[in-house]
Amino acid sequence: MTHELPSPDHARNMRLIGFSDQGGRPDGVQIMVANGHAFIGHMFSKGFSIVDVRDPRRPQAVGYVPAPPNTWNIHLQAHEHLLLVVNAKDMFAAAEFADERAYYRSQVGDVVGMAGTKGQINRAERNWTAGLAVYDISQPAVPRRIGFMPVEGAGIHRIWYVGGRWAYVSVLLDGFTDYIFMAVDMSDPARPREAGRYWLPGMNQAKGEQPDWPATSRYGLHHAIVNGDTAYGAWRDAGLDGCCRPRQPEIDHASKLVTAFRRRHPQLPAAA
Repeated sequence: MTHELPSPDHARNMRLIGFSDQGGRPDGVQIMVANGHAFIGHMFSKGFSIVDVRDPRRPQAVGYVPAPPNTWNIHLQAHEHLLLVVNAKDMFAAAEFADERAYYRSQVGDVVGMAGTKGQINRAERNWTAGLAVYDISQPAVPRRIGFMPVEGAGIHRIWYVGGRWAYVSVLLDGFTDYIFMAVDMSDPARPREAGRYWLPGMNQAKGEQPDWPATSRYGLHHAIVNGDTAYGAWRDAGLDGCCRPRQPEIDHASKLVTAFRRRHPQLPAAA
């Protein structure tokens, strides 16, 4: 249902022209607009909603796709007739994160049992869906799932996709202390597949690597923004670094001294 326009607490050089309660699911994490429709990933309402925004003054909720049990679809990316949606463990519904600060102040893989060999042990206990879902949105009000790339672990957090062959994700996999960088081959949208991965030394505990950073710091990829052949990733307390080569991601420059990026989301690269 669409309501009267709410009154903003503050407005300067902007004015509100439309409002929707998103079909009674007012929470949202990420929004993408394609084909005249907004696709909104939910944290607490689970799944994602579709709102017709062709008339921005009268946005109308027209669809909702529920998440699988114990799974969240908080982030998504849309380009032309494709919608990519994360599937991951609903972290904030987990007992481990009853105190939300634990999510931001620790290595998530350690907390949820993905790091080292623990991920191999608890697979039978998993009750969530982990991977990347691909939808055909040529009829945007009724997305049709056409592909899925499963991953072994907690799942995918963020996606970067602007069309073409390659998508890039941050993903928490078995054996790793936190989220790492992964390139996904989208040449066949019905069969997305991993094409390469990159992580910071010390994150792959399953291979015997040991972290060399303070226990109170969190080294893990929030997500990367891609410009040309370089992906700029914000690794939380580890700072900003860049990597690429889609099929075999490898570091080509790094700076752990970029403190301005600590605990922040990635920034868009500035033109030279």
